[in-house]
Amino acid sequence: MLVRSKKNRALQSKINTNQKQFIKMEQTQQTTPTPQGKGMGVAGFVISLVALVIYWIVAPIVAISALAGGGYGLGIFWLVLSLIGTLLSVMGMMKLGKTGGKKGLAMTGMILGIVATILSVMMIMGISKAQKAGNILGDSFKNAMENVSDSLKKNMDAVADSLQKK
Repeated sequence: MLVRSKKNRALQSKINTNQKQFIKMEQTQQTTPTPQGKGMGVAGFVISLVALVIYWIVAPIVAISALAGGGYGLGIFWLVLSLIGTLLSVMGMMKLGKTGGKKGLAMTGMILGIVATILSVMMIMGISKAQKAGNILGDSFKNAMENVSDSLKKNMDAVADSLQKK
């Protein structure tokens, strides 16, 4: 009986120690505030990452669409998406700086967003230049074809006139 009570006391002591540790851990978690801006930083990171990774799929689609005579609305949408990712990351980083949180994801999101924004701007500018060059080339081709058509028409009329005189 004495052995059993010693085991019970040791077990009870271990349970009490575990309960105290759990309560202490619970209190620590409740008193540690979550830094403000962390969600904004993570959202900016995710949006910037998506904008950069899927850019390599979107850019050829926009180029083909624009060069086929369509607009480049998808490219402008991608530019706006990149800017949103960058802005969310910057805002999250600023809030995390004030509250003392870790800024790693927000900083990475800002860098990825800036790269995606630069690529999107370059894509839009490049496609715009290509459309202008295509328009100039198309106009010169049209003029050349009209000149050939007029020349061919004159030659055909001259041949028809010479055949009628005989």
